[in-house]
Amino acid sequence: MKRMRRILSLLLTICLLAQCYITTTSATEEYVFPDDWSREPLMFAVENGILAGDENRDLRPSDNMTRAEMAAVLVRILGAKETVDLTSYTDVDPNGWYYSELSSAVACGIFSGVSAKSMQPNHPITREQAVVVLCRAFGIVTDDRTAYQSFSDQRSISAYARDAVSAMKAQGMMQGYDDGTFRPLRLISRAEVAKLLYCAFDCIADTPEEIAASGTVIYRGEAPVPTELNLEGTLILGQGCGSFSIGSWIIQEGLVLRNRKDSLIDLRGLNTPQVVCAPTSAAVTLGEVEKLYLWGNGCVIDGTATKLDVLGGSHVFNGDCASVLLRSGKLTLNGNVSDAQLEASTTLEMNGEAECITILGEYANLSGSGMVKKIVSYPKNKTITVAYDELEDIWWQRYWEEYEGALEVVQTQVIPSTVLKRATMYADKAMTTQIRILEVGTKVFFEYHPDERIQVSLEDGTIGWIMRFVCSDTTDLVTTDGTMDYTQIVKEGFVNLNGYDSSTDYLIWVSRYTQKVIVFKGEKENWKLLHTFPCSTGKNETPTPAGVFEIFKHTKQWNFSDHCVRQVSSFNGGHAFHTVLLNYDGTYYNGRVGIPLSHGCVRLPIDNADYIYRYIPLGTRVVVY
Repeated sequence: MKRMRRILSLLLTICLLAQCYITTTSATEEYVFPDDWSREPLMFAVENGILAGDENRDLRPSDNMTRAEMAAVLVRILGAKETVDLTSYTDVDPNGWYYSELSSAVACGIFSGVSAKSMQPNHPITREQAVVVLCRAFGIVTDDRTAYQSFSDQRSISAYARDAVSAMKAQGMMQGYDDGTFRPLRLISRAEVAKLLYCAFDCIADTPEEIAASGTVIYRGEAPVPTELNLEGTLILGQGCGSFSIGSWIIQEGLVLRNRKDSLIDLRGLNTPQVVCAPTSAAVTLGEVEKLYLWGNGCVIDGTATKLDVLGGSHVFNGDCASVLLRSGKLTLNGNVSDAQLEASTTLEMNGEAECITILGEYANLSGSGMVKKIVSYPKNKTITVAYDELEDIWWQRYWEEYEGALEVVQTQVIPSTVLKRATMYADKAMTTQIRILEVGTKVFFEYHPDERIQVSLEDGTIGWIMRFVCSDTTDLVTTDGTMDYTQIVKEGFVNLNGYDSSTDYLIWVSRYTQKVIVFKGEKENWKLLHTFPCSTGKNETPTPAGVFEIFKHTKQWNFSDHCVRQVSSFNGGHAFHTVLLNYDGTYYNGRVGIPLSHGCVRLPIDNADYIYRYIPLGTRVVVY
């Protein structure tokens, strides 16, 4: 929607205090206007009955606009009078000056609460909140949904506001600040709002005769609209406008419908490139339109559209489309479409034929009695009940690619050392079967350190036993990364592809590399991730031994000379899961996890150790890698 004559480069909002005892027809001579940039915008707002001051006719131009004031402004501009009950919002005063107008703003889908029970009517409105309700009110939309990224503080713009900010930016209604920022959380003054209104609209008409021949025109009157119209610009029909039928309308830029509830609208004589349909429970008959945007709620549309976007609410479209995009809400499509996309948790009831439907949003729902040649689905969670010829499930394709690559991704703790004197390597701890001679300088990796005889591995994968004193110190050479974590897919792929089983419904993997204890539930080759806990495994000199073990004993507490550990679950000789080190009064002696610190046991935060102690049964398989 192009704005005529004026471009707002500083801001984008609306404001105007509307006290219930102040009329909206006060003459401008009753006010004192500032002698600065805000003078004409403030006069424009007062002349059009959308800005009123206090009992002293003080416009308070420098005051911040509140959410209630914003609601009052929007419904006054649109001539909205329908209301809904707001008793569910605990912070809305039914006797407040703003109640009726705030109720109207909610009824026509412009305003909503900040939560299920809070509306925050007296809170100052932020720039991004203002942009959102402004776009809803006046049907400001764009296909360039990345325009917000031109602001240097784009990451500060909330996800819910990005489409609206993009629309305002793309339509030339704002340029942001000189430093390239948008400042989404900044508050807005009443004068700045008046400036926005002054720059945004060329004509606010209360009678059909006042509808201008060009520019951006709002008609908020109740008298029937003309059957013949030629407008070089955009026409916005407010809620005062009810049912109507046209002869020939030529509108160069676009039509926005904000009509009253249950309107019957016949637009078969309309010639315009874009229609934004945003009333409540309206039945609209169109001919052919290039772009159709559905907002509001409960609209039933008959016609043909090249491009149909649903921006919110639940609607029915009877006709064919080249493309359909559901950004939010639900659409029942009784017709054919070449290409459709479902974002967010939208719902499409497809009762015709479709060439291709792409599901992008998590928890999107595709149903209906129609037939789809091809469905391309990206999210894990979605519902598909419509008939189709082909389904390309991207999530599962990526899942299996990552799943099957898990064995290459997963690493283990590496504790390198160097042989300092020529030594014999044996196959057993008793050192009865010789494997080979290790020359000075041979690299070995510590695997298990029960005493002075240690188990090591070589670079070629050979595992055997040597005496500890023949090896160098391992300080600071251990390879771990407790800050990282594998994805759920990699975790499940690792245990399932390795074929680990368990005599219980649980399996535990101790990842020495990531310093995590990972709990699964299920069965062999079908383990599902249940929990991931941070831990601390054995330090360099006493690593937690790799291998496959079972939990065989639960013990309440182990005591040492000056500390203790609790919730002990033993799985390999003296190796066990237990709490971090505690004083006897239960306070922390050493509560650190995330790096190798122990003498071989697996230390856990208190609640995590207690979980294994209480809920993981004896016989549960433990994989240490």
